[in-house]
Amino acid sequence: MPLVLLKPHVVRREGDITTPDIIVDHLFIDFEPAPVNRITHEIWQQVPTDETAPRASYGVMALGGGALILPVLVLASGAVVVARKAWRLNDLDRHIAWVELNELNLGKIGLPGDLIEYAGGSGDEMPRGYFFVQTAKFSHIASLYDPVLARRLEHRVVLERTDFDRWGDGRPLARYSIGPTQKEITHFI
Repeated sequence: MPLVLLKPHVVRREGDITTPDIIVDHLFIDFEPAPVNRITHEIWQQVPTDETAPRASYGVMALGGGALILPVLVLASGAVVVARKAWRLNDLDRHIAWVELNELNLGKIGLPGDLIEYAGGSGDEMPRGYFFVQTAKFSHIASLYDPVLARRLEHRVVLERTDFDRWGDGRPLARYSIGPTQKEITHFI
């Protein structure tokens, strides 16, 4: 069974930060199952030349003390680039409908409670190993904004085209050597 280990920095409303290890074995994008090996924290992605902008999204994942919510970017290639910072959902429970993803109210995109209920959970409790992603509009940044606590989580991705060569005509030629040439070298074979 494929598994992915995520290590988000969970920022509490008091400012405390913890970094749990979270195993994900089920991924859903807009309620559709997807392979978990698409999940990554790697923000530098190499993409084909016809790649469109990623979809700004938010994700909800299970954790022992209650679910987490965090920014996510979903690439057209299928990669799910997950932010390294998250909030506990129970810190937002009274005002989750006011939280915004890229200036779109979560109430218009879809509330985390809908994702949790789909997984068979309730409140901020959902089955372990589940990670739900709800996509919104195309953007190179996913920004969750909490207007009540006046805080923001931003997540960006850098897309580098596969045909891009940073060296251009100045690519250095390889030089080969077997080690120091100043003295006799004993070879053990």
